[in-house]
Parts: sequence; C-alpha cells; structure tokens
Amino acid sequence: MSRTQILTIGVDKVTMAEAVARCLAFIAAGGPHQVVTPNAEIAYAASQDPDLSAIINGADLVVPDGIGVVMAARLLGDPVPEKVGGADLATNLLRALNERPGGGRVFLLGTRPEVVSEAARRLQAAYPRVNLVGWRDGYFKPEEEPAVLAQIRAAQPDVLFVALGSPKQERWLHRHLPDLGVPLGIGVGGTIDVWAGAVPRAPEWMLKANLEWLFRIVRLGRVSRSVPPLARFVLTVLRSRRRR
Repeated sequence: MSRTQILTIGVDKVTMAEAVARCLAFIAAGGPHQVVTPNAEIAYAASQDPDLSAIINGADLVVPDGIGVVMAARLLGDPVPEKVGGADLATNLLRALNERPGGGRVFLLGTRPEVVSEAARRLQAAYPRVNLVGWRDGYFKPEEEPAVLAQIRAAQPDVLFVALGSPKQERWLHRHLPDLGVPLGIGVGGTIDVWAGAVPRAPEWMLKANLEWLFRIVRLGRVSRSVPPLARFVLTVLRSRRRR
C-alpha cells in the first residue's frame, strides 16, 4: 500500500474494506502489528514531536481518521480514497471477526472500570463469536503496569484495543506490543466509551456530513483544547501546499 504525506506522517491510501482486510491479515500472520488512526490533531502533534512522528510512520497501518486528514491529503495533491474512522474501523473489525469461523479473541484496555466492563458485556452480546478474553481499565499506576502486561499475555488475544488517549496509547503500544505476543494492537481513543454507551456518537446526519469532529468538540466540551491545534493544522497544511 502506498502512503500520502500529511506534514510529517505518512497515511495509507486505503478504503475501510481494505483496512479491515489488512487487519485480518495481520491477525493471520501473527504479531506484532500496530495500527494508528491519526486525525488532524494527532497529525499536527506529530509535526511538533519527532518521536511521535516516528512511531506513526513505523506503524503497520495508518488510516485517515477524520475529514481534516482527508481534506489535507486532497489539498496537498495526493488524496486518500475515503475517511477511515478509528471507531468505525474497530467496529467493522469486530463484525468481520464475528462473521468468520472461529471468531476471534479480543482484549479491551482503557477508560474507567465500569465503562470497560460494560463495553465488554455489550460487545459479547452483539458479537457472540468474538471471545472477549479480558479487559482492564486505564487507570493503573506505573507500578501496576507489569501486572497489566501479564494479564494481557495470559489472555492471548488476537486484537488488543487500547483506549488511553492519544498520543499515550500510541506510545504505549509501540513500547509494549512487541513483547505481548499479540498480533494486532489498535489505539482507539474514546471508542470503548462509545461501545459502552457512556458517550454518544454524533447523529447520523452529522456523520454523513463529516461533522462528527464538531459534535465531539461541542458535546465533550473540548473547544478550548481542540480548536487551537485544529487551526494550526489547517495553517500548516496550507503553508505546506504553497511550498509544494
């Protein structure tokens, strides 16, 4: 797969169906494989952080999570086929695992204890062929991390969904995935909260209009935190376009 350059990171030119197929291939091949789902905020953060940029560029699959990244690729003259949202990718992967013989083994890591346990309960009911082999909240102390890693190793999942927030989840997977024996690790941000029903997704009309980013900013009260880096991302992309 070829990649398009968005500031300092490469993003794979994949459709949703191709991204799911690659994830299934990673599972079949054995581990470790890391999937990163950068949106505009993460892409801008990476442009200011060489270590984060290197982690993303070293991932096995980098999908365009968000209309900002899709539009940036178009403005820079090397478009991607479509938006591949991280939450939708994770959900479609679960659906694909559920439809194949033998299902799959999944571990959830992140968010609050009651939320991750509720997400596990709902996912097990929705995807009965998928075996939720374990879950753990994301509020563990540094001294507890070895026990968390041991729990994941013992569970032997095919897929590890990590919801520690970005860029923490990308750094955590980059650091630990090679030693966990897990074929596929994906940072999923707030997806586990959505699965649990703790955080709503945008209405269907906003999803179709590619306005989910606006819904999240307003609904979750992230205006002061998210708008400045989004504005800097747009300005940096426009400067990059002029240079090209």
